[in-house]
Amino acid sequence: MALIEFVKGSNVGSRVELLGDRMVMGRNADCAIQLAVPAVSREHAVIRKIGNQFFIEDKQSRNGTEVNSAKITARTLLKDGNQIAICGITMVFYDNPPMPKLPDHMMGNPEDAPGEDDEKDSSVVSATIQASISSQQFFETQPSERLTLLFEVGTELTQTMHTEDLLPKIIDKLFQVFRQADRGFIIFRENGKLMAKVVRTRRADDEDKARFSRKIVNLCMDSGQSILSEDASSDGQFDMSQSIADCRIRSMVVAPLVNRSDGTSLGVIQLDTQDRLKRFTQEDLNLLKAVAAQAGVAIENARMHESLVERAGLERDLETAKRVQKSFLPKKFPQHAGYEFFAYYESAQEVGGDYYDFIPLPNNRVGVMIGDVAGKGVPAALLMAKVSSDARFCTLTEPTLSDAVSKLNDLMQEAGLLDRFVTFSACVLDIAQHTVTVVNAGHQPPYIYRAATQTFEDGCTRRMTGLPLGIAEGIPYDSTTFNLAPGDVVTLITDGVSESQSVDDKEFGMSGVNASLKVGPMTPAEMGKRLVEAVHRHAKGRKPHDDLTVVIFSRLA
Repeated sequence: MALIEFVKGSNVGSRVELLGDRMVMGRNADCAIQLAVPAVSREHAVIRKIGNQFFIEDKQSRNGTEVNSAKITARTLLKDGNQIAICGITMVFYDNPPMPKLPDHMMGNPEDAPGEDDEKDSSVVSATIQASISSQQFFETQPSERLTLLFEVGTELTQTMHTEDLLPKIIDKLFQVFRQADRGFIIFRENGKLMAKVVRTRRADDEDKARFSRKIVNLCMDSGQSILSEDASSDGQFDMSQSIADCRIRSMVVAPLVNRSDGTSLGVIQLDTQDRLKRFTQEDLNLLKAVAAQAGVAIENARMHESLVERAGLERDLETAKRVQKSFLPKKFPQHAGYEFFAYYESAQEVGGDYYDFIPLPNNRVGVMIGDVAGKGVPAALLMAKVSSDARFCTLTEPTLSDAVSKLNDLMQEAGLLDRFVTFSACVLDIAQHTVTVVNAGHQPPYIYRAATQTFEDGCTRRMTGLPLGIAEGIPYDSTTFNLAPGDVVTLITDGVSESQSVDDKEFGMSGVNASLKVGPMTPAEMGKRLVEAVHRHAKGRKPHDDLTVVIFSRLA
């Protein structure tokens, strides 16, 4: 099972299995290996499986990809232990991932027993047993009354579907089974730290003082082995730590809660006694492991149930957000004699960050706006809502289109959204004069079809294109004006159109835009339909990686 493990930067400690023949790494939410860092390209690199080997190649990213500190320029074979570095994130490739190993002194060799633990960690072990024990073996060795109790425990645990209710119930049932137990713990590892989710003592006032051995718990989880100490206080083979003496621990059993899907440990169950006359035996450990196996399944089922409930709530919230976002978009196209309008919007996720609007203006004019918020999903959708309202306010209150876009940029700066920016293109169509004034802020320029020559041209030059909104405060923006002759058409798109990718990583590009627009009737509705269909054909079989928006208007022939 090949995988990569994050060792530096974001997601440290997490692992990702390399499944399938192609796994893209990048900033996009739909990348198989998501690297949520601004410096990472949308699709930065790709890991491919060819035969039984894995290769990595850079997808012409801005900041490159390194393998073992060397920047790669071509497809590179990954070997076990190779380090992959992308924009401050370091990952290790494992063809055969290492498994945690129990130290020698935990393998039942009394000559290698450890000394005293650190201040908070303490453990004693007189025997270690493999965590896995088959149901058949257990049933063959346990008395009938214990089997009956085990079935009762399993039945009750499987009927509890909430983790917060399930965990205390597990310990309560164990206290019924193990009469000698004075204390019980259920411990999970969260974000690298051990957390006691449940602490039970025979005397309720002792719970605040109860503590566990972190070293024992870590060893149990990492190795997957159960631990038995029949009499920690009198076992002469071991040098008892002061912490065990302080807690008056006489005997203990610890069993891992195993995730059945991947064999990893969810946590551990630990029981111990403080009475020298009470001891745990091998039979007790076998029973605890059987209960822990059932508890692990019950915990996993409860978590799955909670995840499904949470997901259902999230889907309802996203559906509501989608309806709210659509309410910000125009309900209908402008109606002006001699002109026709078209618009199309499609988000890559439930909600998106693209924006367009038609704004009625005085003196028989129409504002035609289009924008693209950096990123996707809910954060981008919220910023899109702000841009929508602010753009209307600025366009209606500022004397010129240049002033309106400059004011809109300042409002973005005042909001303090330092990690977000918006590419934006604003047009004002003068119906009476048949002119279009354009201000462009880091966006794809308007694309004009000239009916007289049957050619296409950009509505403004690259030199006249200013910075995206939200980059810096107080930026002046230039405007340009061009005439519309009968039959001329203006097309505005977001980069989800031109950067749409096929399954073999080819971009649609402006060449694809031009090819789809010029074939057929040159009306906004027909051109828009051809363009959208061409993008979908190009990306067939691949999930859209960005929002897609098209706005077209023309002076009728």
